[in-house]
Amino acid sequence: MAGAGCVVAKRLGDSLAIEWVAAADESVDSAVFKARQKLLDQGYRKKGQDVHVQASTGLRHAYMVIVKTRYTTLTGRERTSYGCGYSPRSAAEAQQAALHDLRNYSWGWKPEKGYEVVESLRY
Repeated sequence: MAGAGCVVAKRLGDSLAIEWVAAADESVDSAVFKARQKLLDQGYRKKGQDVHVQASTGLRHAYMVIVKTRYTTLTGRERTSYGCGYSPRSAAEAQQAALHDLRNYSWGWKPEKGYEVVESLRY
């Protein structure tokens, strides 16, 4: 039993917040449930908002990296997006996975728009 989960609150495609749980003694389901509950407890349950799992893993020990970007879409809207990645080998590999995750959820994002590492840890 081990796992991690990243859950994101969104409104109309714009990410409002992210929560995560990662531990060697957490199951994937438990990590996702706890991360989701953190967002719901913060009030992300209003009409038009969606709380959903963005990434999870059952790796017993791993590096986890969360990235965040703020950019302007082609239609001129400001957008915030997150990416969450895991790797059993390295933080650099977890960061690449997080950027891949970010790109999967934010088609308008390109690396030249930039990003910041919000969290980097090993569990």
